[in-house]
Amino acid sequence: MSERFLRNTLFFTFFYNLMGFATFMFPARFGGMAALPTDVPFLYSGFIATNILLFAFVGLWQARATTLHTPVLVIFGVSKIVFFGLMTAAWSLGEVAFAGVAMSAVDLAMGVIFLLGAKRFAA
Repeated sequence: MSERFLRNTLFFTFFYNLMGFATFMFPARFGGMAALPTDVPFLYSGFIATNILLFAFVGLWQARATTLHTPVLVIFGVSKIVFFGLMTAAWSLGEVAFAGVAMSAVDLAMGVIFLLGAKRFAA
């Protein structure tokens, strides 16, 4: 895996997380498009959306940094894989549609890329 590919994936995750921010911040407007529940308390949607936005900007910072930081890549990788796992669990409980799980497969792929990148670029 090249450093350029990893940095491009980090740039992609910035934009992907901006979409995730909108999806969770405004679930009634955008959540349905991602096959997510739309009637959720603002405290939950706002907190999740804010964390997604934080991850977006940390990803952008990491993509632009002169040195790739292994701990950041590991945290990104684990969080993306955990999100996919949570979506799969929510689907098995009947809380989200399978389309949401399918869309979260992008998170799974990015999680694997970040963990492989962390392994590759560990100092």
